[in-house]
Amino acid sequence: MSYILDEKENGPASETVAHQPSKTSVAQEKPEQQESTPDTLNQISQLEDALDHEREKSEDLLRRLQYLQADFENYRKRVEKEVGDMKRLSNERLLSDLLTVKDELDLAFAKARENKQNPVLLEGVGMVQKRLQNILSKEGVERVPGEGSMFNPDYHEAALRVVSDEDEGTVVEEVRAGYMLKGRVLRPSIVKVAGKNLVEENEQAETSEADRE
Repeated sequence: MSYILDEKENGPASETVAHQPSKTSVAQEKPEQQESTPDTLNQISQLEDALDHEREKSEDLLRRLQYLQADFENYRKRVEKEVGDMKRLSNERLLSDLLTVKDELDLAFAKARENKQNPVLLEGVGMVQKRLQNILSKEGVERVPGEGSMFNPDYHEAALRVVSDEDEGTVVEEVRAGYMLKGRVLRPSIVKVAGKNLVEENEQAETSEADRE
């Protein structure tokens, strides 16, 4: 009798357990995906518009920065050039003044040697001359080709045209020495230039005209 009761009691219980879903199967079930609502799409569109706007602002700022960099680079180069020109002009003025001093010193030395002045004085003046010449050479000052060279208007100023056996246009005498600074004329040389005798030229011209007649 007791056995039958146990079977009746256990039977329904076992069936209840068999039909009850397990926790593992419930956990493995995936939640259903939510469908996109109009509000969500609207938010996405607004975010994309905001992103495009920020991208345009960034590109505009980048262009402005590039323009500023280019302007600053041009400004820097212009300032460097102006400073360089100012230094060059200042050096040229100073060197020109030194050349004037050198001319006077050379003249004084020549006169003193011509008049046979005190040898000690001549030696001292000669040392100053050499020292001054070394300073000029160190700064890149070079002498313009003088006597014996062909006249060049870029380097020479003709003070006088003289009759000479030299070829026409040859510098026969240097009145004042000229100098260049690193390829630029610092001071032109004043020279006398060889030329033909004007009387002979006129006679030759008259003879040529007579022969033609």
